[in-house]
Amino acid sequence: MIFMNYLKLIRFPNLVIIALIQYVMRYCVIQPILGINKMELQLSKLDFFFLVFSTLCMVAAGYVINDYFDTKGDRLNRRQVIVGNTISRRAALSLHSILNVVSIVLGGYVSYRIGHWQFVLIFFMASGLLWFYSTTYKYYFVLGSFIVSLLTALIPFMVVVYEIPVLNKEYARILIASHTNFNYLFYWVGAFSFFCFMGMFIGQFIRDLGAICGDKEINRRSLPLVIGLQPAKWVIVSLTSLLCVAMVVLWYMFLNDSIDPITPWYFGVVIILPLIWLCVKVLRFNPSQSIKSCVRLLRWVLLAGISYSFVVYNIMTTQL
Repeated sequence: MIFMNYLKLIRFPNLVIIALIQYVMRYCVIQPILGINKMELQLSKLDFFFLVFSTLCMVAAGYVINDYFDTKGDRLNRRQVIVGNTISRRAALSLHSILNVVSIVLGGYVSYRIGHWQFVLIFFMASGLLWFYSTTYKYYFVLGSFIVSLLTALIPFMVVVYEIPVLNKEYARILIASHTNFNYLFYWVGAFSFFCFMGMFIGQFIRDLGAICGDKEINRRSLPLVIGLQPAKWVIVSLTSLLCVAMVVLWYMFLNDSIDPITPWYFGVVIILPLIWLCVKVLRFNPSQSIKSCVRLLRWVLLAGISYSFVVYNIMTTQL
């Protein structure tokens, strides 16, 4: 029973999704794109596993410390409170420290392995931001939501950041002779990172709609409390519309000439239509209702967006 409480505390299902995101970025996006150019991944499978595990530890530590400092807000917003009930506050703080140490040590090891030890600063930075988010930043207007969204975007981007240095080292002569580089990998993975950023940013504001009472009690300057409920809804709708437009522009400018006919249908039916329905549900929302259906719908959209990597894999492998 206590083991299950720890799994709930670190949001184990979310960690599984994060691990899958990093693996599909590597094997469904980066690997087939390299295959078109007759190149291969250079970061070893073991080192990549350490990178993924260090990322999971970093995220899990963030969940733990946020719950540690947010017990009052969770009670007021009628969320399950684990820290202080089924898990002691001392045990939660110890777990946070252990997870952070493991994350930094493994992240530092992989950084050393690729010849860029300074990359370990990413893990120090993320750990610090998650701590100060839990204690301070989340109470500021928009700042906390922006930080969480930025760190979410870093999850898929870490894969290409750690792969590029070893690719440059292995294929240096080819790159110099052909006057090329691996920037196109940044563009592909960056598109997924942007999608994660926007999805999380929208999600943070949607959750704020359902936590108005609790946020007011703990003096958190959330979007609906600062600008009002109705304007906050229109901000969410505007950001969601911007994401829809970005999907259309992405397809028209970069994927329109693809040999794969699935992309426009995938974007339209699987991502854009649910986003439109999300806008409708947000505009209809009132504080007496539960926001869970909107959160679930957005979660579906995020998973669908990441799952487009399988379409990318299909596109690239048919060109090999």
